[in-house]
Amino acid sequence: MTNEAGTDRNVKLPAFRPARESRPVLAGTAAHRFPELQAPREYLDRLRVHHLDLAHRVLEVDDGKIYLPDLLVISMMQRSYGLVEAVIDCVDGYNLAAAAPLLRMQLDTLVRACYVARVALADDVVTAMLEGTEFRRMKDSDGKPLTDARLVELATPHHPWLPPVYKETSGWVHLSVNHLHAAWQITGSQVSAGVPLRPDVIPGRLWLELLAAMTKATEQLFGYVEMWESRKGLPPGQARK
Repeated sequence: MTNEAGTDRNVKLPAFRPARESRPVLAGTAAHRFPELQAPREYLDRLRVHHLDLAHRVLEVDDGKIYLPDLLVISMMQRSYGLVEAVIDCVDGYNLAAAAPLLRMQLDTLVRACYVARVALADDVVTAMLEGTEFRRMKDSDGKPLTDARLVELATPHHPWLPPVYKETSGWVHLSVNHLHAAWQITGSQVSAGVPLRPDVIPGRLWLELLAAMTKATEQLFGYVEMWESRKGLPPGQARK
């Protein structure tokens, strides 16, 4: 059988970019222009690769048995891997209009992981999702709908740094004043604009903050995955050391 492009479905195509290969800092990219970005960018790239090892570890626990929370955990890891890789690419290409919403999506994953890690029965959440129920249609133990705002509220005691970053990145999801500020620069009587975003418009400090937030969100997401790894297949209240 062939697809529309004429490629045999049974032929394994080579990876465009092998997952375990590092993403080098190339001339002209943000980390090349701003040397202070190189170390945090390379560290985030190592976290990208670590997704593979951590996901494998989770799937191997308890002789490889699969439980309902595994479905959600691996989905989160797959999503996170893609977001981390895309953020690295966006930072390299000075693409703030895409990088900020991608960070917002990682925070979206984190607050859901935070909730599921503490809910009485994670199986019920996964079952509801499999039945097509969105988080905002579910309710917490207080009977409040699990809207994005509610999930952020519940996550804040455990991630106090999150609310201001969530609010700022949310402004990049929909067309907003953030996009106006990025598109137009006013210096005295001089007004300038350009498409695409010029590399000199965004300071290195902002890219550094974005990388730091993506790194923190990813590390803390890993913490919830490791929590599941330690408890998977064990009676409630028990954990592996």
